Amino acid sequence: MGRLQSDHDHLPRALTAARELVALLEELGRHGCTVMDLVRRGQPREPWRLYPDDHGIFDRRTHAQFYYHAHDDGRDEDGHFHTVRLFPDHTVHLVAISMAPDGWPRALFTVNYWATGDTWEPVERVKAYARRFRLGEHCGPLPLVRFINLVFRVFQPEIARLQDEKMACLGASRAADPSRDPGQDRSLEILSRVEIDVRQRAGAPPAPGALR
Repeated sequence: MGRLQSDHDHLPRALTAARELVALLEELGRHGCTVMDLVRRGQPREPWRLYPDDHGIFDRRTHAQFYYHAHDDGRDEDGHFHTVRLFPDHTVHLVAISMAPDGWPRALFTVNYWATGDTWEPVERVKAYARRFRLGEHCGPLPLVRFINLVFRVFQPEIARLQDEKMACLGASRAADPSRDPGQDRSLEILSRVEIDVRQRAGAPPAPGALR
């Protein structure tokens, strides 16, 4: 009953946050800007380079961090934000936010431990880190920080479900070959993924020319 009540209570807050996110991205678009422009801070787009720098943007109080980068493997995206929970001696990757070239988020996904040098933690603890993930608005460009915070508010159920699917993928790999550590298997990079549509979540009309 408690879980059902929690999910029910999340819905109106998530709808409000989705509408705030749509308004934020549309306002940036009217100024010819994207959150990728903000995080790159005028620097050229280079594959594998971390933006805004190797330290990303982080909040010492909440131990939340994010950074942006792109691959050079032809993925159908501009790049993606990685979100991380920081600890003195290790990090826990929470979720990556895949960005379309137009500056709107298109998918969420998780990655294997080897990809980010992460330490394993119980899935319920990772979900708790995701529920509490937030950066203070003083930590970076306000629209950029608000964007990251709002994605977590809007898509919290999806982020939690991705953690379960990540563990299921690793478990299946371990069962198939007990001699290998699935967390270090370089053939396993993206472990769970879900497409997202901010406008649809907010009940807003699709962008002009967008496919339904």
